[in-house]
Amino acid sequence: MTATLDELGLRFGTDKASQFHNYLNFYESFMAPLRERPITLLEIGVFHGASLATWAEYFPHAKIVGVDIQPSAKQYASERVQIELADQSNLQHLAELCAKHGPFDIVIEDGSHMWEHQTTTLRALFPFVRNGGTYVVEDLQTNYGAMQDKYRGVASETCVAFLKRWMDVFVADDLMDLEGVEDAFLRTYGRAIDSMTFHRRACVIRKRVLDADWRLNRGEPLSPRPADALQVTLNAHVGMRGDVFGAGGFVDEGADLYTFQGISLASETGALEYRVRSPEGEWSEWAAEGVFAGTRGLARAITGVCVRVVERAAALHVVETYAGFVGGISSQVKDGEPCYAPNGAAMRALQVVLRPKTE
Repeated sequence: MTATLDELGLRFGTDKASQFHNYLNFYESFMAPLRERPITLLEIGVFHGASLATWAEYFPHAKIVGVDIQPSAKQYASERVQIELADQSNLQHLAELCAKHGPFDIVIEDGSHMWEHQTTTLRALFPFVRNGGTYVVEDLQTNYGAMQDKYRGVASETCVAFLKRWMDVFVADDLMDLEGVEDAFLRTYGRAIDSMTFHRRACVIRKRVLDADWRLNRGEPLSPRPADALQVTLNAHVGMRGDVFGAGGFVDEGADLYTFQGISLASETGALEYRVRSPEGEWSEWAAEGVFAGTRGLARAITGVCVRVVERAAALHVVETYAGFVGGISSQVKDGEPCYAPNGAAMRALQVVLRPKTE
């Protein structure tokens, strides 16, 4: 019978097994599907090598990399296990580690347990976790109580406090405006996860990255783009997506679930102005190109839009607006006409076509 992860941990004597931290019974829930795959597993902190031996036995086809600051850790290298000497508080060391061995399917941080080191390592290594991969922070009990004096170091914030801020961005979803989040890491990765699960003394983070650049529109135009159309860029703030850019003047995320909360437009002539309609049917003030109309972080879907050519360019250009609304409703209007669904449905697609005036 194949040994469980905890049985192997008990055999090799790692403190991750059930006789102490009891991490391994929990880890097996996400590690079991990877057991026969040629994954790359990175562990920060070698100690006596017991957990590395456990990983090597459990993952027979995996590349196992152990990292430690102590040269004595080299004794635990084997045919299945590579040992790298590095300081987890040194960003260059971490970058070199990722360049040499990344990307990673699983990262387990079990190093110094210093608050600063836990957070620094997470920030540095998480970008190199594969889509669908897992990052584990262990021994978070060092952030509390009598252990604080020993592990605080120079940090002003515990790793747990950082994880809580991350959790706020993730759980709040589009009710929190990412532009108001000061931390660049959280703006980038705050919502790029499937889950953040807290265990006794540990946290497991499952990574998720949307296809390619999630800020680029992948939909289809609502109407064929005329050959004489001028360049228009549409930035739509879309619920559960964030800001989505349509360089061709259109954004359509393809489902009623993704409704617009606001827009901004930019054209090659600077000839447009626009306003949006609130859920209550009220229109915003006219916005010049590049100015955002609507809301971010309030989960308030707009129900209409009105786009017109500014007065100074009215003799040169004309604009057409095509919009799609929840429930399959669509609308097409010309310059300056309001575009909305009669039943007040939320808007879920938009295309703006700016053309030279031919009359």
